[in-house]
Amino acid sequence: MRAVLGAALLLAACSRDGRVGPGSVVTLDYELSSGGAVIESSAGREPLVVTQGDGNLPGPVDEILVGLRPGDEKVLELTPDQGFGPVDPAKIRAIPLSRFGALAKDLVPGRTVVGAEGGKANEARVIKIEKGAATLDFNHPLAGKALRYKIKVVSIRPR
Repeated sequence: MRAVLGAALLLAACSRDGRVGPGSVVTLDYELSSGGAVIESSAGREPLVVTQGDGNLPGPVDEILVGLRPGDEKVLELTPDQGFGPVDPAKIRAIPLSRFGALAKDLVPGRTVVGAEGGKANEARVIKIEKGAATLDFNHPLAGKALRYKIKVVSIRPR
């Protein structure tokens, strides 16, 4: 009886051993793309290190890590709502060029600007310059985009 119980406990421990669990520190090779274009990748760089469940990855990507082992690969397609959310029109605003001071001459569409709003740092992309104003988009750069994550677990360790 003890041998059977011992074997069952060993089997249960081994089935969990080496798998990503809540709070595991996971090292990943990854590729993030949208519409077939690679946005970011660990290729040629250090792998990404994340803690499962800490909120640094979109929810579905974080959740799919649970149960994976080193060497496991997954591809996950996310809708805009699952990724960085839809584009919020309220986050697109025209700001008078006079508020930029000397920096106004350097503003061009596509440029990223950083400033403070409501006491915290905020980043925006310049959409257009016209009629004495810069139209800025304060949405996350990946808002409104369908995303494809390709991940490969390199290693796992407890927190």
